Amino acid sequence: MKVFFLNPPPVEGVNIVREGRCMQRTGAWTAVWAPISMAQTAAVLREVDMEAKLVDCSVEDVDREALKEAITAWKPDLVVINTGTPSIESDIAIASLAKGAHPDAWTMAIGIHPSARPDDCFAFDDNLDMLVRGEPEYTIRDAALAIQSGAGLDGVAGLSYRSNGQVKHNQDRPYIDDLDELPYPAWDLIDVNNYCLPFSGHPFLLVATARGCPYACTMCVNKVYYGAKRRRRSPQKVVDEMEWVVKEFGVRDFLFWTESFTTDQDYAIETAEEIMRRHLDVRWVCNSRVDTVSPRLLKTIKKAGCWMIGYGIESGVQEVLDSMKKRATIAQAVVAVRMAHEVGLEVTGHCILGFPGETKETMRSTVEFTKFLKLEYAQFYCAVAMPGSKLFEQCDEMGWLDKSDWKYFEQNYSVITTPQLAPADIMAARDQAYREFYRQPHVILNSLKQLRSGSDMSNFAGMIKDFLTWV
Repeated sequence: MKVFFLNPPPVEGVNIVREGRCMQRTGAWTAVWAPISMAQTAAVLREVDMEAKLVDCSVEDVDREALKEAITAWKPDLVVINTGTPSIESDIAIASLAKGAHPDAWTMAIGIHPSARPDDCFAFDDNLDMLVRGEPEYTIRDAALAIQSGAGLDGVAGLSYRSNGQVKHNQDRPYIDDLDELPYPAWDLIDVNNYCLPFSGHPFLLVATARGCPYACTMCVNKVYYGAKRRRRSPQKVVDEMEWVVKEFGVRDFLFWTESFTTDQDYAIETAEEIMRRHLDVRWVCNSRVDTVSPRLLKTIKKAGCWMIGYGIESGVQEVLDSMKKRATIAQAVVAVRMAHEVGLEVTGHCILGFPGETKETMRSTVEFTKFLKLEYAQFYCAVAMPGSKLFEQCDEMGWLDKSDWKYFEQNYSVITTPQLAPADIMAARDQAYREFYRQPHVILNSLKQLRSGSDMSNFAGMIKDFLTWV
């Protein structure tokens, strides 16, 4: 059985990150993330003696014609298409391309959008045979085994598929309870040097620490993919994988892939201590909530190689935070940033502008709050009502949502019109926020320091260009 995994080609010349709830134009600091969901699933298939191939068209300069040639040459039994909401229609259209290249191939889509709106995806392209609802590893394995044996697909939990002209939705698949049983991602299927940090130029990879989030933030779609129950990998397994990556691929920079690494502080500390116990020379970053950190935790992760922490600050106005059901406070954000700075960590603040109920004044307050916090970096996102989120349901019910084109459902655009704000107001506020924040002297100096600290100074001009493009 041969399974061909692919990240579709750039859309209108723009690379799209398609990884869980992160669906946007490239990643933070112009970095494109390695396709961990597909690499993880490929490793699972190898455990049942299947062949896997992974083509990341976004970073390999593979256009539609070259992709078609690759499918024709390899003749896979199953083509798995990674998708994201901003590129969903062009992503699903790859099913017809795949069938044109190899008519005998089955086609499948994975991602948040297929999980949240499966019927939409089947309507986009008649050549899409099936899709996965939720985390993909075991559903793809079982579907591939069913195809290989000639058995029917009706017993594959988590799968939706066409049958005799009708779309059928099988029962939901329980989430993987023991994440330690998953093999390491098949990173050998990609060129890890295609995924580099923008300042240093060092390659970096994602390492999964946990799945699922118990919080109820209305803008988040994570539960559609990974559920609400928090499932953690053991610290030993996480660090085993990091050690393996260093040895096999020479990569020493990591992004801890989970909603919030610090949700369980004891777990985060234990993981950091395991890194130190092994004297592992690595650098890494993680995401966190502002209400789940302490001086001890921050000091420990800094000693273990963490150099930056990303906080979901979201807003500088408490009423807006409450409307998001964030269950965090402005005061907690102030303390969390201060504590991180005191131990020498750099801080990125993730902020949302244009949430329902906001005004120009509240958006202004959020920008001023990020400046008050003296953050090293800030991300300002337009509020996006992604399918599968409570925010989508709210905006759709109120008639605030423009659903005419999914490509605008990403954080550079606003598709929400409320009584207080129009999309143009929100996008203008976002542009102004970036200009103000990144013109601050301390931010400019820190950015230049990071650029100059990169070991590959031959690409210094290119890194400056990338940084300015991101800003």
